[in-house]
Amino acid sequence: MTKTHRLFLFFFLATTSALSYAKSVSYFEGKKFRATIEYGCSEGNVSCNKVHLTSIKKADKSSIKLNGGTININCPDTCDFKGYNFKNGKYNYSFYPSIGNDDLWNYIVTLNGKVIAKDSGPMK
Repeated sequence: MTKTHRLFLFFFLATTSALSYAKSVSYFEGKKFRATIEYGCSEGNVSCNKVHLTSIKKADKSSIKLNGGTININCPDTCDFKGYNFKNGKYNYSFYPSIGNDDLWNYIVTLNGKVIAKDSGPMK
Protein backbone atom coordinates (compact mmCIF):
# COMPACT_ATOMS: atom_id res chain seq x y z
CA MET A 1 0.00 0.00 0.00
CA THR A 2 1.44 3.33 -1.00
CA LYS A 3 1.85 6.26 1.33
CA THR A 4 -0.92 8.12 -0.53
CA HIS A 5 -3.35 5.22 -0.11
CA ARG A 6 -2.56 4.91 3.61
CA LEU A 7 -3.07 8.65 4.10
CA PHE A 8 -6.40 8.52 2.24
CA LEU A 9 -7.52 5.50 4.29
CA PHE A 10 -6.57 7.25 7.54
CA PHE A 11 -8.57 10.40 6.68
CA PHE A 12 -11.54 8.36 5.46
CA LEU A 13 -11.69 6.33 8.68
CA ALA A 14 -11.19 9.40 10.86
CA THR A 15 -13.95 11.29 9.05
CA THR A 16 -16.53 8.49 9.08
CA SER A 17 -15.78 7.76 12.73
CA ALA A 18 -16.29 11.41 13.67
CA LEU A 19 -19.58 11.55 11.76
CA SER A 20 -21.01 8.57 13.64
CA TYR A 21 -20.45 10.45 16.92
CA ALA A 22 -21.89 13.77 15.74
CA LYS A 23 -24.27 15.39 18.19
CA SER A 24 -27.94 15.33 17.40
CA VAL A 25 -29.92 18.41 18.45
CA SER A 26 -33.68 18.61 19.02
CA TYR A 27 -35.73 21.72 19.70
CA PHE A 28 -38.86 21.80 21.88
CA GLU A 29 -41.27 24.72 21.49
CA GLY A 30 -44.18 24.92 23.93
CA LYS A 31 -46.39 27.77 25.15
CA LYS A 32 -44.41 28.19 28.40
CA PHE A 33 -40.97 26.77 27.63
CA ARG A 34 -38.42 26.56 24.85
CA ALA A 35 -35.74 23.88 25.11
CA THR A 36 -32.76 22.49 23.26
CA ILE A 37 -31.75 18.87 23.78
CA GLU A 38 -28.33 17.72 22.59
CA TYR A 39 -27.88 13.96 22.24
CA GLY A 40 -24.17 13.25 22.68
CA CYS A 41 -24.02 9.50 22.01
CA SER A 42 -23.24 7.74 18.76
CA GLU A 43 -26.04 7.35 16.27
CA GLY A 44 -28.11 4.22 16.85
CA ASN A 45 -27.63 4.13 20.64
CA VAL A 46 -31.07 4.19 22.22
CA SER A 47 -29.73 4.32 25.77
CA CYS A 48 -27.57 7.39 26.43
CA ASN A 49 -26.41 9.27 29.52
CA LYS A 50 -24.78 12.10 27.55
CA VAL A 51 -27.85 14.24 26.92
CA HIS A 52 -27.74 17.99 27.60
CA LEU A 53 -30.72 20.28 28.19
CA THR A 54 -30.95 24.04 27.86
CA SER A 55 -34.41 25.17 28.96
CA ILE A 56 -35.82 28.70 28.85
CA LYS A 57 -38.99 29.80 30.64
CA LYS A 58 -40.69 32.19 28.21
CA ALA A 59 -42.42 34.31 30.88
CA ASP A 60 -39.26 35.67 32.48
CA LYS A 61 -36.49 34.38 30.15
CA SER A 62 -34.89 32.41 33.03
CA SER A 63 -32.85 29.46 31.88
CA ILE A 64 -31.19 26.31 33.15
CA LYS A 65 -28.63 23.92 31.69
CA LEU A 66 -28.61 20.31 32.86
CA ASN A 67 -27.07 16.96 32.01
CA GLY A 68 -29.21 13.87 31.86
CA GLY A 69 -30.09 10.83 29.83
CA THR A 70 -32.69 8.87 27.98
CA ILE A 71 -35.63 7.09 29.59
CA ASN A 72 -35.84 3.48 28.39
CA ILE A 73 -37.77 0.34 29.28
CA ASN A 74 -37.20 -3.35 28.53
CA CYS A 75 -33.41 -2.98 28.65
CA PRO A 76 -31.14 -4.66 27.86
CA ASP A 77 -33.37 -6.84 25.63
CA THR A 78 -35.00 -4.35 23.27
CA CYS A 79 -34.41 -1.01 25.06
CA ASP A 80 -37.49 0.97 24.04
CA PHE A 81 -36.95 4.75 24.09
CA LYS A 82 -39.56 6.65 26.16
CA GLY A 83 -38.09 10.15 26.53
CA TYR A 84 -35.46 12.22 28.32
CA ASN A 85 -34.80 12.92 32.01
CA PHE A 86 -32.70 15.61 33.71
CA LYS A 87 -32.22 16.14 37.46
CA ASN A 88 -31.30 19.20 39.49
CA GLY A 89 -31.37 18.36 43.19
CA LYS A 90 -35.02 17.75 44.13
CA TYR A 91 -36.20 18.96 40.71
CA ASN A 92 -36.80 16.61 37.81
CA TYR A 93 -37.22 17.75 34.19
CA SER A 94 -38.68 15.17 31.79
CA PHE A 95 -39.72 15.03 28.15
CA TYR A 96 -42.13 12.34 26.88
CA PRO A 97 -43.66 11.81 23.43
CA SER A 98 -47.37 12.59 23.62
CA ILE A 99 -49.61 9.53 23.41
CA GLY A 100 -51.81 9.69 20.34
CA ASN A 101 -50.01 12.57 18.65
CA ASP A 102 -46.62 11.84 17.09
CA ASP A 103 -45.80 15.52 16.65
CA LEU A 104 -46.28 16.63 20.28
CA TRP A 105 -44.09 16.12 23.35
CA ASN A 106 -44.92 16.67 27.02
CA TYR A 107 -42.45 18.60 29.18
CA ILE A 108 -42.99 18.01 32.91
CA VAL A 109 -41.10 19.61 35.82
CA THR A 110 -41.50 18.09 39.27
CA LEU A 111 -40.30 19.03 42.75
CA ASN A 112 -40.14 16.14 45.23
CA GLY A 113 -42.36 14.13 42.87
CA LYS A 114 -45.11 16.79 42.55
CA VAL A 115 -45.76 18.44 39.18
CA ILE A 116 -44.95 22.17 39.38
CA ALA A 117 -44.94 22.95 35.65
CA LYS A 118 -45.93 21.26 32.43
CA ASP A 119 -46.08 22.15 28.80
CA SER A 120 -46.59 20.45 25.45
CA GLY A 121 -45.38 21.24 21.99
CA PRO A 122 -43.52 19.96 18.95
CA MET A 123 -40.00 18.57 19.15
CA LYS A 124 -38.02 19.12 15.96
